[in-house]
Amino acid sequence: MPEDASIRQVQSALSVGFGRVKRIKELYAERLADLHRAVVQALPERDEPPRVAVVREQHLADARIAAERLQELQVPAEPRLFSDDATPEVLTSQLAQQGGRMAVLSPEGEIFSIAAGRYSGAPHFAVLKHGHAGEGMRIDRVGRASEVIESAHVTLGICPQPDVLAGLADTPQFRGQGLLGRLLYSVPAPLLGYRDASPELIPAHIAQTYTDTLTSLITRLHGLSEPVSLTFSDAGTAAVQELLRETEPRFRPGNDLAHMPDWGGKFPGAVVRIAGLLHLAHHHHGTWTRPISTETFACARQIGDYFLTHAQAAYDLIGADPDLADARALRDWLARTGTHRFTASDAVQALRPRFRKVADTEAGLRVLDAHGWIRRLPSAPRANGPGRARAAVYEVHPHALEDPPRDP
Repeated sequence: MPEDASIRQVQSALSVGFGRVKRIKELYAERLADLHRAVVQALPERDEPPRVAVVREQHLADARIAAERLQELQVPAEPRLFSDDATPEVLTSQLAQQGGRMAVLSPEGEIFSIAAGRYSGAPHFAVLKHGHAGEGMRIDRVGRASEVIESAHVTLGICPQPDVLAGLADTPQFRGQGLLGRLLYSVPAPLLGYRDASPELIPAHIAQTYTDTLTSLITRLHGLSEPVSLTFSDAGTAAVQELLRETEPRFRPGNDLAHMPDWGGKFPGAVVRIAGLLHLAHHHHGTWTRPISTETFACARQIGDYFLTHAQAAYDLIGADPDLADARALRDWLARTGTHRFTASDAVQALRPRFRKVADTEAGLRVLDAHGWIRRLPSAPRANGPGRARAAVYEVHPHALEDPPRDP
């Protein structure tokens, strides 16, 4: 993969700098050893001539200076760009060693089970939250030196199975403390049964451009001593404000982001971040001081809309939408029992304690009705006289009982 080549090149370049510092310390140590031998050879003897005493004092002064310089010289940790399996404590230490920048890149979702408390017995993922916004961290542990991170930046690139994604609901702190709202999701349709045995490869010139751009970005950004502030053009700022205005009503009850305000509240900020990344990639030669254009923000918004749609799918898997969860429970009951017609009272009787009264089923029934899984039959005319109106009867779509259940 081209990114593997880029990482190897950057890792090699960073290791060269690490090796130079390490060699300097070795040279100081060798020089100190030479001075130590010179001092031993110049130890005072009885009736020592004045000239020899002066030479001995000079050797002692040189040895003290070399020892002080050796003590001051700190060899940095060997450069690392990412880890694929680390506890929050180890990740925090790696951040401190790597100047506050670290990535967790893994084909599995082990980081989530570790953060949920596999080893500690309690959820612990503060470093992941701090690393999302570049917040400062100070960690004090018994028996160890304090670790200070002025600005923590953690990149997560995880490819978990759908079951792992759904299992995030088992740790309510993930959502309650804001971790799930900080992630960007991609939930592609499975290709099993439709895979191409001879897929088209990435063209060589595109792979090379990607490698060169990524290498240039990492090396140039790593060399910055101070953060660089990116700005929007006036038109770009107006486009950001328009996104904010369009997004806000979607949090109102009944709208598509009402059940996921934790993620939706960070959506405009995520689009702005993506715009910044696209801007850096376009100006990777160091011309990123130019304002971010409306064209770049439009591309970022298109990518953001992709992540928004997939975040909604991910939250459905996690069970964050109570209406959809109720609809799934009803659908599974219909498929399991082969029910063709039913009333809301039938559902309440079958699915207690999930539904305690008929009104509890209304939201789930609306979802199933909207997706064509069921339909409400016309009510029979009410007979004259006292008594309750007849309960509504729902009919199940025939294909819903023939095919394996699919998400509405």
